[in-house]
Amino acid sequence: MRMKALAPVACAAVALFLLASGSSFLIRKVRAQQAPGRIASEIDNSARSIMPGTRPPMAKQGKDVGRVSPETPLQGISIVFKRSAAQEAQLQALIAAQQNPSSPLYHHWLTPEEFAARFGMSDSDIAKVEAWLQQQGFSIDGVSRSRNRITFSGTADQVHLAFDTELHYYTINGKREYAPSTDLSLPSALAPVVQNVTNLSTFRPKPRFRRPKANFTSSQSGHTFLTPKDVATIYHVTPAYTAGLTGTGQAIAVVGQTSVSLADVENFEAAAGLATKDPKLVFVPGSGNVAEFPGDESESDLDLEYSGGMAPGATIFFVYVGDSANFSVFDSFSYAIDNDIAPIISDSYGICETALGSAGFSQLNGVLAQGAAQGHHHRSLW
Repeated sequence: MRMKALAPVACAAVALFLLASGSSFLIRKVRAQQAPGRIASEIDNSARSIMPGTRPPMAKQGKDVGRVSPETPLQGISIVFKRSAAQEAQLQALIAAQQNPSSPLYHHWLTPEEFAARFGMSDSDIAKVEAWLQQQGFSIDGVSRSRNRITFSGTADQVHLAFDTELHYYTINGKREYAPSTDLSLPSALAPVVQNVTNLSTFRPKPRFRRPKANFTSSQSGHTFLTPKDVATIYHVTPAYTAGLTGTGQAIAVVGQTSVSLADVENFEAAAGLATKDPKLVFVPGSGNVAEFPGDESESDLDLEYSGGMAPGATIFFVYVGDSANFSVFDSFSYAIDNDIAPIISDSYGICETALGSAGFSQLNGVLAQGAAQGHHHRSLW
């Protein structure tokens, strides 16, 4: 599966406003707009709305083996806000203009703060939701720079009371995971502005790494090995190197859900005849302790080694989460975009749309649209 930002949506009035003037003053004025408040009524727990698609489909395929203990602590839960129809139309028009060479907004990328001002939630709405979460007993961990999510922590019982669902354990393919047992519900005053509530499940995307079986290189192991130079030859990259295009001045953020050993990267660089150049490690705050997961570690090693090997002049960042079971590479991906870590983001994890669920799919597509507006280029091997 290859994910991409939503296709541009036609909105004549907005598009004409964005494209009509070439003045830098207009561009600054457009960027300075503030999002209006959208939560008009009191947040009342007695009036509730179901959020379709918020129960992970994988839970439906597993065997229910009982409820998660009510006292179980949960870190890094997030309420993710969706844009209003007007904001979404404006965003899609902006993305189209940013990609149009004849537009005054061509390649005028937004910062996370500029994105927040136009497409995030207002200060008053953020304060209302934070107050409601605290009334449910949750502690607030933070608000994203783009002001489109609030992260908080609590217990499984508090999740049950706030979102009217129990967390249950499920066994599938010999592994035990937990997830909501039903679709979540919210106070009706919040339902129109909330896209998803994340990190209530331990179902994670899977690494795509597989050991090749063909016997092209090693008669001893049966594995196929390609160095960065081999890949450059196969894909005709060498002329770019000859022209001096080695990635100098560029940055790539590789996202993952494990720690890595820098010695592995250094050994690869030595074997491939490359200069030693360690990636810069960026740990997602609040995602648990730094930990290595074998299958994920092999995936991330491969991503880092070939990103750096194919673009030796570029700065490589590795953005990763810790051992909290409800965090995944999607958190690394969102963090890389929200903190504007690098203009190029590389991931090679995969999950089918049917396993992601409609709420998760919409949320991820929203993150990709934010990345497009901020000038991020997403390379995926899904």
